[in-house]
Amino acid sequence: MDNARGYNLLEVILVCGLVGSVSTIGLSSLQGMGEQQRLHAAGESLLSTVTGARFQAVSKNLAIQVLVHADHRKFAVVVKNEEAAIWQSLPRGVTFSRVPRKPPTFYSRGFASPGGTFTLTNRCGRIRVIISLSGRVRWERID
Repeated sequence: MDNARGYNLLEVILVCGLVGSVSTIGLSSLQGMGEQQRLHAAGESLLSTVTGARFQAVSKNLAIQVLVHADHRKFAVVVKNEEAAIWQSLPRGVTFSRVPRKPPTFYSRGFASPGGTFTLTNRCGRIRVIISLSGRVRWERID
C-alpha cells in the first residue's frame, strides 16, 4: 500500500492566491514608504539650503535670496539682483504647491525680509518650510 500523500490542486491554488495577495499588499506599502521618503528628503534639502543661505548672508555680508523656478520643481539660492543661479531639482513626484509672493531675502544680520512659507507636496502629504522675519528656519509635516 502506498502511503505517499501530496497536495491536491485546490490546496496549491489557495496557497498561491494567499501568497500573491500578501505580496501585493506588501509591495504597495513599500511604494508608499518610498513616496514618504522622497517628500522627507525634499524637505530636508530645502531646509538645509535655506539655512545655508542665511549663514552665507551673515558670513559674506550679502543679501541672499531663495528662488523657486517657474515649473515649481526646482529652487536656488542667489545673491540678490544677480542672474547666476544653480537650480536644485526636487525628487521625482515632489513639487512646490505654495511659495511666498516675494522671494525671501536674508541679510547680513541674519534676518529675512519678507518671511514666508514654502509648501512641498506629493501624493503622501505636505511639508512646510517656514522662514520667520528673525531669520529662523524650520519645517513641519502637515499631512
